[in-house]
Order: sequence, then C-alpha cells, then structure tokens
Amino acid sequence: MIRINLEVCTVDGFSGHSDRNQLMNYIRNMRPKPELVMTEHGDERNCLNLASSIYNKYHIKTQVPRNLETVRVV
Repeated sequence: MIRINLEVCTVDGFSGHSDRNQLMNYIRNMRPKPELVMTEHGDERNCLNLASSIYNKYHIKTQVPRNLETVRVV
C-alpha cells in the first residue's frame, strides 16, 4: 500500500471535452495544417461525420479507426 497525499477538487459546470465547433476552430487555427486527422472518441457515426466535415472544409486527409483497429503512426 502506498500513501498518497493529495486533495481532490471538483469543478462543476466545466467539461474537458470540446464540442464540434471548438474542434473545427482548433483545426482552422492550426499552423501548419496537419497532413492527417484521426477522429476516434465518440460513437462511430459522429466520428465519421466530424472526419467528413474536416476533409470537406479544410481538405485534410482524415481517418476513423474502427474498434480494436491497430494504427501505425510513423
């Protein structure tokens, strides 16, 4: 057993998740633009929809890995 000295604080009304508009704005402001964006957090339909929007608006290649799919990042 390891004793850890810490304090836990809760911040109500705050989310660590960005919404669709925030993600699109983030990509819009990236310099330089990425060559590839992978969307992987959320249900498959929403990931596909976000990936499609990124590709259509910014002409950046996108990929939506399937559950348990291995992706090699080089």
